[in-house]
Amino acid sequence: MAIHSQVWKACFGKPADGIEKSVEKEDEYMIIDNDPPITRYISVPKDMDQLSCSALTAGIVEAVLDGLGFPARVTAHSVPMPNLPHRTLILIKLDQSVLEREEALKST
Repeated sequence: MAIHSQVWKACFGKPADGIEKSVEKEDEYMIIDNDPPITRYISVPKDMDQLSCSALTAGIVEAVLDGLGFPARVTAHSVPMPNLPHRTLILIKLDQSVLEREEALKST
């Protein structure tokens, strides 16, 4: 998946810090960004702590995937760590049609 490297670099000037495939669900991938540029200069009020400023990033990823023929539901989740307070995980859940298409391609 070139999204975490090429698309990320085109949008944010650097590749994402990682991408992982879920070991539990075959339709899920996670892009990890330890310091998303989009959140660096945003202060979220304490009463809005559930707000994910990286929702825009999730929308970009979803649009790129859809344009490439990989419909998916993409969401952003803050997963801060003591030394990485802005760490964000972009969760990609591929549409069932993608899995069916890939399975059909394997059998040809």
